[in-house]
Amino acid sequence: MPRNVKGFSRVDSGEAHGWLVRIKRGDIKRSRFISDSTHGGKRKSKAVAEQVYQDWVAELPAPDTAEDKLGKRNASGVVGVHYSQDVDSRYPNCAYEYYIASWKTEDGKRQNVRFSISKWGKKVAFELACLARAKRTTDRNKVQKLYEKQAKISKKSPAKKSPTQKTSAKHSATKKKASAKKSSSTKQSPTKKKTATRTSTKAAPKKTSTKKKSVSKKATSGKKKAARSSKR
Repeated sequence: MPRNVKGFSRVDSGEAHGWLVRIKRGDIKRSRFISDSTHGGKRKSKAVAEQVYQDWVAELPAPDTAEDKLGKRNASGVVGVHYSQDVDSRYPNCAYEYYIASWKTEDGKRQNVRFSISKWGKKVAFELACLARAKRTTDRNKVQKLYEKQAKISKKSPAKKSPTQKTSAKHSATKKKASAKKSSSTKQSPTKKKTATRTSTKAAPKKTSTKKKSVSKKATSGKKKAARSSKR
């Protein structure tokens, strides 16, 4: 059953001669056999089969491909970018590490470009591979220039604070104000104690003066009694 055109193939087995049209979009499957005898020959039946297939393509949704989907085996976290390690059997413990960007062209051909980790470092090699995958280019010089431009722009533009950072800064400011108020109140309390002790020390001598007056009264009364007794 040789396949001539995408979506339908030729059938020549026994009494069946014609074109088998098939299509699948997700869970939807369709198939139809276009016979040569009912459509006026091989060429006319082929044109009918091609038209049927084109109608189905226009009617059904686009095919779900894995071109821009993250696979289970992908460890880099970016579609079309993966880590690779090549071992040189001529030298023991000699390995070359790369980040490789790969994609398919419109013609269905596979293209890839690799960036050496020993040359660029792990972080830069990964970013270069991601940039090459996004631009779908194998020109390393072009990718390097684009990366340098992006690095310059990121250095010039100041980093903006996120809303969470702003709210955290506000909370820290209010906490600082509250702690400052507490410290000022604690500093004022010792002055109150000092004033209280000063007033108490000032009030103490008054009590001693009253005691002295009572002692002097007793002494004078004793002298008067002695004088009276001497007269008698």
